[in-house]
Amino acid sequence: MNEKQQEILNAAERLFEEKGFDGTSVRDIAKEANVNLAMISYYFGSKDKLLETLFETRLDNFRINYELIFDKDFTAFESLEKLVHVYVKTMNQNAGVYKILSVEGGIKKRFINSDSFTKIKKFNLELVSNVLQKGINAGVFNKTVSPVLLHSTMMGTFMNFQMNRSFLQNVLEITSDEAYNQYIENQLANHIHRTIKALLIYED
Repeated sequence: MNEKQQEILNAAERLFEEKGFDGTSVRDIAKEANVNLAMISYYFGSKDKLLETLFETRLDNFRINYELIFDKDFTAFESLEKLVHVYVKTMNQNAGVYKILSVEGGIKKRFINSDSFTKIKKFNLELVSNVLQKGINAGVFNKTVSPVLLHSTMMGTFMNFQMNRSFLQNVLEITSDEAYNQYIENQLANHIHRTIKALLIYED
């Protein structure tokens, strides 16, 4: 990717997040990126291909860092806490793309279900399973809890804070985007961690 292509992708990401895929025209993207329409056509061919390229170039950002979670000296509880905080921070740093994914996922199924994206989702889900199994092996986690549901708890809670950003920022009396992001990566991550921990140590 050259610098101009990156500028076009960054502009497209901002507009797709703000206005949606259907609400954004190629002309809007060209204006935002300060390029002519022909350049977008030359590099990407179409708006659909531009969206696919955007996701392809962001894929590695979705992969959770294994080493941050499975230090050999971590207890199961420490790995759980690391997992939640690293996951929330990773999602928050890529919130624009996550929001586009959630909105456009039902429409752009060809990409959303692509092999490359599916592999990353499976990798991240496997991390959740490994943390759960670590606690089960240590005799401290409830073995009946589903890793899929734990993963959904993290994703769903985070996405609620992204999709209802304006409302929640007002309710929480948070006056800046920076402060809201800090709230997500600290207070919200702590809440998710406590919720999941409670589920894992609860005896049926």
